[in-house]
Amino acid sequence: MGRAWRFRRVEGSKSRRVGFTLIELLVVIAIIGILTAMVFPVFARAREKARQSVCLSNLKQLSLAIMMYTEDNDGGFVPAMSPDNLVRWHGARSSEDEPFDPERGPLWSYYNHKELRTCPSFASTSEYGFEQGTGGYGYNAQYVGGSPVFVEDLADLAAMCTPAKEFMITNPAETVMLTDTACPDCEGNLFEYSFCEAPIGEAASAAMPCPCKLNPSTHFRHNGRANVAFCDGHVKAMPIVYTQSNGWCPSSYYYGADIEPFEAEDYRKAQVGFLGEDNSLYDRR
Repeated sequence: MGRAWRFRRVEGSKSRRVGFTLIELLVVIAIIGILTAMVFPVFARAREKARQSVCLSNLKQLSLAIMMYTEDNDGGFVPAMSPDNLVRWHGARSSEDEPFDPERGPLWSYYNHKELRTCPSFASTSEYGFEQGTGGYGYNAQYVGGSPVFVEDLADLAAMCTPAKEFMITNPAETVMLTDTACPDCEGNLFEYSFCEAPIGEAASAAMPCPCKLNPSTHFRHNGRANVAFCDGHVKAMPIVYTQSNGWCPSSYYYGADIEPFEAEDYRKAQVGFLGEDNSLYDRR
């Protein structure tokens, strides 16, 4: 007989089925759902942190490119834009209907790589393309790439487009050069924008008196922070401090005045604002 008795069914015993009940399955599914809800935001934040690091490196390289340009041009920073608006710090174009081509821009020979001026966390969702080609970054046009001066006629922008010299920047370590930027249209969709605006505009003309309130353009897209490059070359992430609205938005520019005024809360929802309540981080003083 050997050990055959081990496999003999005992008379009167009942076979049992091994498995989960419906309630047990529902409990397991609920636990998996809870764990997923807890883990996915962590993964999303970690992924965004990695993108922020790439963006921070991009800004560092762009700021170094501008500093090399400055050395090669008698201490003059790269102009933010040309008076005819066909050349900007990040590229050039043949007409205002075209996007800016970085390979034709004043900085191309210094960084020579399109990806360096593209933030991996930014994607334009607006139909307005008059700022295409920035890659999600903006330059301090009022104080570094231009001058806050009075001109008689806005058609004569040469004085406003004259960039600062290095000696004019009193405290380079506390003067913003570049930031993450974007602007919302009147529907709340984001589009590229070439400049990081200060809260107050000082450049003026007879037709546009200043000081005046400016709309924000710094985009705090990295878990509530924006990457910022300063005029001494260092970069860091900074939180939003303040935002405001002067009521203007792109749709009203294109389609007339039948658009509801844009409010400060609309900018806050879009994560667009300023690094401070005044111009102290932006101006030359």
